[in-house]
Amino acid sequence: MKNLIRYFSTPTISLGFFSSLFSSAFIYMHHFNIHLPLLQALLGIIALWFWLKLSPKEMFWSGFFTAIFWFYWIALSFRYYDLNWMIPFVIVGIGIIFGILFRLIAAFPHILLRAVAIGLIEYLHPLGFDWFRPALMFTNSALGDHIWQLWIIISSLTIFIMIKQKTRYLALLLILLSIQYSTFNTQHSTLNIQLVNTNIDQDKKWDPRYLHPIVELNMQAIQNALNNKKKAVILPESAFPLFLNYEIELMKKLLDLSNKITIITGALYAENGKSYNSTYLFKDGKVRVMHKVILVPFGEEVPLPKWMAKWINDLFFDGASDYATARDVSDFKMIGKLFRNAICYEATSDKLFEGDPKYMVAVSNNKWFTPSIEPTLQHLLLQMQSNRHGTTIFHSTNGPITGIIVPH
Repeated sequence: MKNLIRYFSTPTISLGFFSSLFSSAFIYMHHFNIHLPLLQALLGIIALWFWLKLSPKEMFWSGFFTAIFWFYWIALSFRYYDLNWMIPFVIVGIGIIFGILFRLIAAFPHILLRAVAIGLIEYLHPLGFDWFRPALMFTNSALGDHIWQLWIIISSLTIFIMIKQKTRYLALLLILLSIQYSTFNTQHSTLNIQLVNTNIDQDKKWDPRYLHPIVELNMQAIQNALNNKKKAVILPESAFPLFLNYEIELMKKLLDLSNKITIITGALYAENGKSYNSTYLFKDGKVRVMHKVILVPFGEEVPLPKWMAKWINDLFFDGASDYATARDVSDFKMIGKLFRNAICYEATSDKLFEGDPKYMVAVSNNKWFTPSIEPTLQHLLLQMQSNRHGTTIFHSTNGPITGIIVPH
């Protein structure tokens, strides 16, 4: 009982909360268009220093609040399942999961072991969720966001903490080795591609009453790209909110248009009793369908044993089945270049960047989570992966943020 009281003591909670502000500030700075690279780098360094120094109890609360600041938006999707009552429980649950993770990291008896654990956090994926990456604190800052640059910063701080002499300040000079020298890539400038940004609320997107206007909006976007003499047009994830392969007349129209312009769009696909979240490529009068490889945990699949997943789907999601997936990533040629296909959540995953693709098309539907910081966090993750792999990403979204992401 005394240990429990200590976990909930005001100083312990306060220090955990205070440290989480440093580890989360970069997201909100970008969300509100505050671009101060030096300040962002300094805040990230302080956050790592806290994680190396906090007691196990304080680390629990640091992980708890950091997770909530980063991922509270996950709970917002429950609005569309008439499960609003679950939102606070999901938010607290997210905090507890990461609080326990941070507490385990702090349990290592030596600072060197804790430093290694912090450096390896990005490879820990609770329930298959891989968006927690400490290096992200330095994306678009004065320091780099490659994993080796993160290790340099952690090593510098660890040496600084271990050495007690005045010379320990020299250890901080190591951080200079992780400075980001921007070399912006302009290879996308010659690619004549139109990115479509839509802004359709999630509760309207799947309402049959709005289907016809949405389809017309998409067709108009394709026509606008044609009028602008674009060679290709990219529409967001589920831009056509239906099983497109069942819509014969609509498919014919898109195939006819593809003789004039290459069309990439998100839509559902059904085959052999299975449903897929897919990207359709219409090109030269032909169509290719590319399925999603990595599903959203609890959004598109329940990452638990089948019997438990079925129970959760029956209880909370009206018996809906998990989406099916492709076995491997899909590459395709367009306007003379080779592109990697990616759909929303998976576009930030390491698997989609295997082989360092030069170009990627990523389509997203961020209206599940707006208004929130989710689009900003996703954009930063895409930028980090672009930097690490030298990939130019053409990102089309329903909701914020649509644009071309270039490595630097």
